[in-house]
Amino acid sequence: MGALKLYVCGLLLVVVLGLTGCNGEEQEVIPQQTCDTQATVKNLPGCGLVLVLKNNQILVPVNLTTLPEIKSDRQQYKINGFTVEENQQVIIGFVKKGHVDKACLVGGQLAEVTCIVGYQAQP
Repeated sequence: MGALKLYVCGLLLVVVLGLTGCNGEEQEVIPQQTCDTQATVKNLPGCGLVLVLKNNQILVPVNLTTLPEIKSDRQQYKINGFTVEENQQVIIGFVKKGHVDKACLVGGQLAEVTCIVGYQAQP
């Protein structure tokens, strides 16, 4: 009876290892970015569009597109596919990409915006 148990356990071990065996591919695990940082969209003279965080840190989005001007009083932009305009309140997630080399943004941070949503500030 002991040999039969050992045989069954060995067979199960082979089956389990065979089903979960390595296939030689490594899969990169990308951490989930959270969208939890409040910011205000600003257009700083000489610097362009930036995101000012509540702690006054300045982020320069690397995934920014300027939209063609239309007959509106405000220039519109897209950050990560989301349309924004100056003084808009947004909530973002971002990954830092290095420091900005512009004189107007000493200490500014390049950032890839990974998620963005707009909201209305309550009075």
